[in-house]
Amino acid sequence: MTTWYDEAFRPGAVIKGKWNGHVYVVERLLGAGSNGIVALVRRGNARFALKAGYETVDHQSEINSLLAISMKENSFKNFLIDSDDMMIQGKGISFYVMRYIEGVTLSEFIHKRSQDWIYVIGTNLLRKLTEIHRSGYVFGDLKVENMIVSNYGDVDLIDFGGVSPKGRAIKQLTEVYDRGFWNMGERVAEESYDLFSFAILLLKTLDHRKRFAGFIKTLPQNRELDQLTSIMRENPVAAQLAPFLNKALRGEFNTSEEAIVEWKKLIAGKKVAQSTLKMPWLKICFAASIFICGATIYMYW
Repeated sequence: MTTWYDEAFRPGAVIKGKWNGHVYVVERLLGAGSNGIVALVRRGNARFALKAGYETVDHQSEINSLLAISMKENSFKNFLIDSDDMMIQGKGISFYVMRYIEGVTLSEFIHKRSQDWIYVIGTNLLRKLTEIHRSGYVFGDLKVENMIVSNYGDVDLIDFGGVSPKGRAIKQLTEVYDRGFWNMGERVAEESYDLFSFAILLLKTLDHRKRFAGFIKTLPQNRELDQLTSIMRENPVAAQLAPFLNKALRGEFNTSEEAIVEWKKLIAGKKVAQSTLKMPWLKICFAASIFICGATIYMYW
């Protein structure tokens, strides 16, 4: 079935902003979700991610939230590049342009490296959430699909459709990450809501038996915290994180700043796989030693 964006976002298509006049060339479609589509675009030699929204009001709310967050002195500074309208089949479609970050999903990263990397990734993700919370917002729809991991566990959030001002109702969610789904709290934009989703995200990533798909089918009255704590007991890394995860699931952290302090205390001394970290530096040092040795021989020959 042909969708409204097939032609507008085909590779090579040109998108021109109605008001700002910036021109973008589509390289490829990155994804399509419930509230919009995202494409990789190029303006000159620079590459960006462009998101077009289905509903103008919801999309403008997302832009306003992202603008407020990106104006702060944090890692989101200047994240929002442009916002404008485009014409598709005679209809005005709102879009915004943001930085494009190369990376992989959390699951892919952990599969290629090791579960020990969850300590580094968790720290970086909590920092991102803390920055959003300090700006007066809650991310809302935190899940594996809405983040990417790059380099040495660097984390970036890539879909801001669920971002909501603190105190408002959560406007976008994914069931198994939602505390309401687990009868563990209300669907209100609070820092503790994101921290609950953070705990689920880690457990889902560490769960080698892939049980979360089955949880969707369970009746509400049969969803219990014990189902989640059983995953902690069975996985060595999750077991080490259990004190933090239990507090996050029970809503015992008032703020993400409080949570990140607790997280850092818990993982102090934990290390990612040494072979993964040290190997590149061993190669560099080995190459450098050969170069120095060769230079010394040349000088004194």
